[in-house]
Amino acid sequence: MEKSRKHIIYSRKSKYTGKGESVENQVDLCKQKILAKYPNLTDDDIKVFTDEGFTGANTNRPAFQKLLNEIRDNKVESVTCYRLDRVSRNVGDFCNLINELEKYNVGFISIREDFDTTSPMGKAMMLICSVFAQLERDTIAERIRDNMMELAKTGRWLGGTPPTGFKSVEVQTFNQDGKKKKLFKLEEISDEKNLIILLKNKYKEIKSQTGLETYTIQNNLQTKNGKRFTRWALVNILTNPVYCKADIDAYNYFTEKGALVIGEKEDYDGKYGLMVYNKTNQMTGKSKKDNDISEWIVAIGKHKGFWSGKEHVEVQQLLELGSNKRFRKPNINNALLSGLLRCSYCNSFMRPKVRSNSSGDEVKFTYLCELKDKSRKTKCDHKNLNGNEADRLVTNVIKELTDTKGEYYTSLRNLANGKLNMFDEKSSELYTLTNEKKKNEKDIESLIEKIKIVPADIVDDLAKEIQKLKKANLEIDDKIKLLDINKSTIIEDSENAKLVLNILDTYCKKFDDLDLLQKRTVIKLLISSAYSDGENLFLNLTGTRESSKLTKFPLGDN
Repeated sequence: MEKSRKHIIYSRKSKYTGKGESVENQVDLCKQKILAKYPNLTDDDIKVFTDEGFTGANTNRPAFQKLLNEIRDNKVESVTCYRLDRVSRNVGDFCNLINELEKYNVGFISIREDFDTTSPMGKAMMLICSVFAQLERDTIAERIRDNMMELAKTGRWLGGTPPTGFKSVEVQTFNQDGKKKKLFKLEEISDEKNLIILLKNKYKEIKSQTGLETYTIQNNLQTKNGKRFTRWALVNILTNPVYCKADIDAYNYFTEKGALVIGEKEDYDGKYGLMVYNKTNQMTGKSKKDNDISEWIVAIGKHKGFWSGKEHVEVQQLLELGSNKRFRKPNINNALLSGLLRCSYCNSFMRPKVRSNSSGDEVKFTYLCELKDKSRKTKCDHKNLNGNEADRLVTNVIKELTDTKGEYYTSLRNLANGKLNMFDEKSSELYTLTNEKKKNEKDIESLIEKIKIVPADIVDDLAKEIQKLKKANLEIDDKIKLLDINKSTIIEDSENAKLVLNILDTYCKKFDDLDLLQKRTVIKLLISSAYSDGENLFLNLTGTRESSKLTKFPLGDN
């Protein structure tokens, strides 16, 4: 064994279950196994990798990926786990791992199954067990789908935020044993229902997703959370089957699309709306998305639908036709202030747009307010900004900031170094206040002891004195907290100033040599915010207390 190669313990516990061995127990048992096999090892020879809260269905686990990197760097002698499925429940992933271990001459031990890859039988048995591990996973997935099918038959709402147009209401039922059972169903909200129907009708009229977004902005239509409708939010509404009546047209449409439609065909009489289960992948954040329609489970709900299956199919066909069109690509993608510049009137982002009179080597463009564009000037009519001039101006500003004798550079240097001298004054004041508080605390203790022995007629006077000292200490505490906050602010500002100075010295002096992404990154690091009214560009420079106003900027197009 090479001394530089470590014996690795890998442990994992899924966040989806509260059963099984904890990662701590897994590590302890694995360590015992390793030390029994290699009694001369020390703790320095053993390294632990732990993934807690990650499934074994795939290998997208941070600690596991670090382990693979160490194996490929030839830093691993052996890998020990508590049980085979702690490493993977997928046969393909497990086989890939075994091949990787063989390639780098790394042993593998699973203590629960007592497998060791040093023997042919151990290797064969591990592969067999991995097959059963995947079989278990597939069986669980099948059970989940079976449960969803049973839930679909009830048409119940499973929880979460109800779609616009509905609220969730509780319904009490009784099972066969006479026990109360709590269920939920959707119930329409008339005002929101009218809005949803309006959006559907308007889309059928104008046949444009962008046009529908503009319509909502111009008519002050907002989501149930009081925000403007985005194009994507509108598409989600138009494609949601919950608004569709469960009629024969809906039955035929979703059957042809490959969805699992629950119930008999004659049950789809249009009295109720549709309920869809397994529509999303159950992930959170940006990873959440709709499953393919072939994985949906469609059933009859307990709520009333808003429109017929025929209308729903018509809307879906319009949406599909629109998505198949070749949308015009953004006119320009090399603008430096994209994602930073905002309109000073409405605070919307200003996006680059190529000018119609653009010609020659340099593409001429303007920065256009997003709300102005989407609302067709009804909600914002501020002037556009000459994009070419704006980018050139910002480039020159960035270069000028590197002047070591300039005001900006000097203020940063002072903030990074000079203001730290204030700590001496703060420390002296803090020392005085702390001592004063300690003296008051001793006086309070002394007065409390005197209360025990003095005549009763002067107890009240001593109590008043104690209260006075306690009040003084509370005031001292407030002063100490304020000093600590000021000190922390100075330290934070100082560190930020050092960071900005480093950026100026490292990147800004060769700004022209940077690629587009690097230029945008540097600009966003040095400029915390940027606004324009069409005539002026307002920049807030990082590390300064006041905004820097750049005036006399050329007018853009209206």
